[in-house]
Amino acid sequence: MLTFNKVLSKCLTITTAAAIIIMMLHNVAHALMRSLFDAPIYGTNEIVEYWYLPVVALLGIPAAQLQKEHITVTMATERMRSTTASVFTVFACLLGALVSIGFAWFGLVKALEYAAIGQTADVSDIITWPVYFLVPIIFILLAALYVLDAFVIVRTGRSDLDLVTGRPAEHDLEERSY
Repeated sequence: MLTFNKVLSKCLTITTAAAIIIMMLHNVAHALMRSLFDAPIYGTNEIVEYWYLPVVALLGIPAAQLQKEHITVTMATERMRSTTASVFTVFACLLGALVSIGFAWFGLVKALEYAAIGQTADVSDIITWPVYFLVPIIFILLAALYVLDAFVIVRTGRSDLDLVTGRPAEHDLEERSY
């Protein structure tokens, strides 16, 4: 299970980094072409807005869940016994999975609707509908990660384990490789 999480984390990180680098190169090329040759790259703003930024933003959601980097408020659970805190954390994971499935369903309905009409960017003819299919994929993945997190908590009784390293989340911040 840890191997799957490590591979998934690495894939998400590499894909996000590649999207950021490609977006940066696209913007630099657009600025150079506009300044030097008075011939900007058509649709750069729309491509950045509708393709690069959703990829970067959406891929960060499951990556943060894998590495326990979402903002959490532990004011109540840190005062409880570990078994009680684990029960509440499992409940929160299952609730998060249900909400993620709801977002995935809503995203799939919208993606199918946009695919049917051939959704394009606002004022250009650049197609944008394929990116909307990333929403259900990401949220189904997030729901699976929540269920996996709940399974690990039930099996180990520890709610602070990092799904990538298998160690407590607070103790490995100095050893991160990114």
